[in-house]
Amino acid sequence: MNRIEDERIKFYLEHEARIREWAALKAEVNAFTDRFYRSLKGDLDAALGSGKIADEGIESFFHDGEWPGLGLRRHDWPRGDRDPDVRLEWHRKSAHFSPEGIWLGVRTNVDRYRQPFTKEACPKFPRRSPWWPAYVYLDPPAGRFWEGDNLKEYRDFLVERVFTAWQDLAPLVDEAVGHLRD
Repeated sequence: MNRIEDERIKFYLEHEARIREWAALKAEVNAFTDRFYRSLKGDLDAALGSGKIADEGIESFFHDGEWPGLGLRRHDWPRGDRDPDVRLEWHRKSAHFSPEGIWLGVRTNVDRYRQPFTKEACPKFPRRSPWWPAYVYLDPPAGRFWEGDNLKEYRDFLVERVFTAWQDLAPLVDEAVGHLRD
């Protein structure tokens, strides 16, 4: 075994320093993406302030941590970390613009709040997990959406999806917490 026949191994050895440099960019990309998602809180506030939702008693919120998130809830919904809300969430250390990178739905792991979230009740949010009784992954747009001002379109898409999720899921959260709307 005196010769390397595999072209991929040769390529790696020839470009190893550059490959390591590019791989190190992942942390910077994750930090940028996390900041981008966090900045959506201002867009939610602006949209609420402009009357995007006619309901009274709604507020936006931001939850920090390993899994940060932002979303909407009613003033009279329970507010513990395990209580339900409509939220967009991502993993801080691996945030990036890729499929399965961001979750949207109702987040709670309290059993008594999970009952209304059947697949029949919320077909647009078909996924289930221990912390999410109803959610979807939000895929980014196809192509090079980050170029130019295209992040504005993605920003608008995400904010609109949060409001759409609110319309679909807030009545079920109301039911779950015992505040049925008229």
